[in-house]
Amino acid sequence: MSQQESNYIPFTSNQELANPMDLLLNEEWLRKSILAEEEVGGNIGAGLDWGSGFEQLLLNPELFYRLKTLRISLNREVRLLLKDWNLGTATSIAFATAREKLLERFRLPTSTVKEHIQAVLQKDELFGEEFISNHQVLRELLGVMLTEKDWESIASVAADCLKQQIMNQVLVDNISA
Repeated sequence: MSQQESNYIPFTSNQELANPMDLLLNEEWLRKSILAEEEVGGNIGAGLDWGSGFEQLLLNPELFYRLKTLRISLNREVRLLLKDWNLGTATSIAFATAREKLLERFRLPTSTVKEHIQAVLQKDELFGEEFISNHQVLRELLGVMLTEKDWESIASVAADCLKQQIMNQVLVDNISA
């Protein structure tokens, strides 16, 4: 079994999924997913809820590539944004939370999010490289995809992480409160 095949994890209700980015890049997983979808006549109720547009996405390799590039670029951009904010050790947990929120928006996009994603996917000039390098476009899309509630959740997780680290350090250093 190859390294990529080991990333394939069938979903059960009490089991976490493998890293979605790893799965997206795994051709064998993609083939198995397409076969599974064909077996049920395309009637899949979870995952990317793109309605009738999802079938078009699978049949259009260029569009699929662009969506993959967009997802990777958005994750990269939110990581850079959080790094710029100098959150210290809370950066990684804040990024993990932001990435989860972005994945939620890709799985179940609102009509506004769909419109913005589709508009970005149609801009040929953005997709000439491995990543989208236009920070303005990416940050505008982040502004649409991540709500104020999402940012509050990201901030809360980061704050809790810092609080826990401080309290652990107090215990380690035997500082009385």
